[in-house]
Amino acid sequence: MGALVLGWAPLLPATLVLLGGLYAAQLAVDDAPLDGAAALFAAGLLVAAELGYWSLEERDAVRAEPGEDLRHVAFVSALALLALLVAGLLLVLVEGVRAGGLAVDLLGAIAAGAVLLLVVMIARRPGHRGKTSAD
Repeated sequence: MGALVLGWAPLLPATLVLLGGLYAAQLAVDDAPLDGAAALFAAGLLVAAELGYWSLEERDAVRAEPGEDLRHVAFVSALALLALLVAGLLLVLVEGVRAGGLAVDLLGAIAAGAVLLLVVMIARRPGHRGKTSAD
């Protein structure tokens, strides 16, 4: 909040890192299982950062185009939903790895297949002749 009151942008990320660190410390001290609210917390930190920087930008005397505010709100909303989705997927992935067993084996097989597919796609690229250092 001090970053917004003082209008000092470098203080904003430090504040958000401190909040995230406090949340992580609380989870570590409680030794709780994976917290489903962590995805919401991550998305909330992202939205707080975007809105904080937007607030600092609005202090300028330059007028925005009509509808610019609505576009910005739509962008922040989409970004928050994307962050929520990515964080939720990461929580599911971590829970699967912690559980072990078939889920981890299946995930490893999918990852290996994806890497192999990527190598094949790169090798078959037009213009790629498979040159070696002896050529």
